[in-house]
Amino acid sequence: MAMADDPNTPWECEGAPPKYKKHKLYENAAGIEKCVECGRPRNYAGGGSSNGPPIPWSKVGAAAVILVLLGGIGYGISGLFKSCPTGQQKQGFSCVTVAVEPPPRPTRTPTTTPITPPTTQTIDIERYSSGENRLFVGRENPDSERGIKAFRNGQYSQAVQDFEKAVNGDRNSPEHQIYLNNAKARLAGSPFLIGAVVPIDTAASSAEEMLRGVADAQTRFNQAGGLNGRLLEVIVANDSNDPQRATEVAKRLASDPNLLGVIGHNSSDATQAGLAEYEQAGIPMISPTSTSTALSGNSFFRTLPSDAINGQKLADYAWYTLEIDNVAIFYNPNSSYSKSLETAFSQAFQQFGGRVVKTIDLSNEQLDPQREIQNLQGQVEGLVLFPNTAYISVAIALAVANNNQMKLLGGDALYNPNTLTSGSNAVEGLILAVPWFADGKYAEAAERRWLGQVNWRTAMSFDATQAMINALSEQASRSSVLQNLRNISLSNADTSGNLLQFESTGDRQGDPILVQAVKGGRNAPRGTQFSFQPIK
Repeated sequence: MAMADDPNTPWECEGAPPKYKKHKLYENAAGIEKCVECGRPRNYAGGGSSNGPPIPWSKVGAAAVILVLLGGIGYGISGLFKSCPTGQQKQGFSCVTVAVEPPPRPTRTPTTTPITPPTTQTIDIERYSSGENRLFVGRENPDSERGIKAFRNGQYSQAVQDFEKAVNGDRNSPEHQIYLNNAKARLAGSPFLIGAVVPIDTAASSAEEMLRGVADAQTRFNQAGGLNGRLLEVIVANDSNDPQRATEVAKRLASDPNLLGVIGHNSSDATQAGLAEYEQAGIPMISPTSTSTALSGNSFFRTLPSDAINGQKLADYAWYTLEIDNVAIFYNPNSSYSKSLETAFSQAFQQFGGRVVKTIDLSNEQLDPQREIQNLQGQVEGLVLFPNTAYISVAIALAVANNNQMKLLGGDALYNPNTLTSGSNAVEGLILAVPWFADGKYAEAAERRWLGQVNWRTAMSFDATQAMINALSEQASRSSVLQNLRNISLSNADTSGNLLQFESTGDRQGDPILVQAVKGGRNAPRGTQFSFQPIK
């Protein structure tokens, strides 16, 4: 049996607070040294869940039964000779209480209210907040708690003071900044209201990355005085990246007649679920992160290229520049994002003259990265990795098993520091099609504001919020914002660096950027020598 610290075995993690955030139990693939969800090292000794897979019953069950039986026998024998305390007498192996008539029990009136099951409203409060509740948990901030209490009581002037202290005490948190902006908007009166839907409890890092972009645009607008003195309020909602929950969140937001638009959702599947509700209510929605080609509608916009463009760009580079003739594609057919990327790449690559030798389901529990790579040797020249967020660790394990034998290409889900820190030398040369690269004035300003380099989710969320803000008017309504978005045109200076206009489909005009994992380069993540750099 492989030991728990054997790098060739899978391992489980659920975080190790306070150093590593608490999350749902997540199985990291063999070869992954840091948890994909929280970054906890494989053999971290400070707490958290087991580093190794559970030991099967077949190996421990019999021994456990024998130990229990022996323990019971030993307990019984010792009980046979053990004397009984006062008020009890021997009966077999046990001591039993001698029946004595108890004294009368005095009656008293209950002083506590019976506990009742939580209502739907209680659950809702934990998923929605303009400043009344803390949605990101795990980081203590007494100033934020005081600000939340003041905001909940309508004491917005006091909330501003408390949230300002909270922001200064935790510069990296966008939640405090948004609540501060909202308190100022409430003080000014008649704020414009939009929603920002992110997966707080299932992908906290992605949620914060998105909200930093929202907070940047909101802060810029409010500090400039808003529109005729009316500032912007953002209600933050948590949909857990779950389609069913996304539907519930969208219905709740749509029920507020003051809501003018929504930034979100994160995953393509959650976006598709929420979009059905926004379409019915006539609410414009701009997604900064959803690329699936299945997304379309009168209310739908996005600030990044679709999978159709990303897949074609990668296929073009694979065929014409890398001169690859044969590939294998790893994807999740149950993910709208993953499947649309696979379809777009396959169609373009085969039209060029290439051949897709095999497509492999990343969600297959029987998938063995080592065996799969061995089977593909000599058959293909390139591996194309299109995981959705849930299967990033599997894609990285495939790269580790490949060990630089075949060329690697992939989708933007892999465009994150964990790919570099977990994959290390094995991902050198990995080529991704991504919507944005951290370069230019916005990237520099955001890095100063958030005390570290921001990524494409932040940039695309900034652009989405900028578009929504620029679609506002004196008598803004859902229909007027929707119409103005169709005609929006923002210059490079008003966005994260590129012109922003929407096609009739709601897609953003423009092409993705190709980046490659290389040794060295600017701002390599801590723990690795590699970084993503644009391909010239």
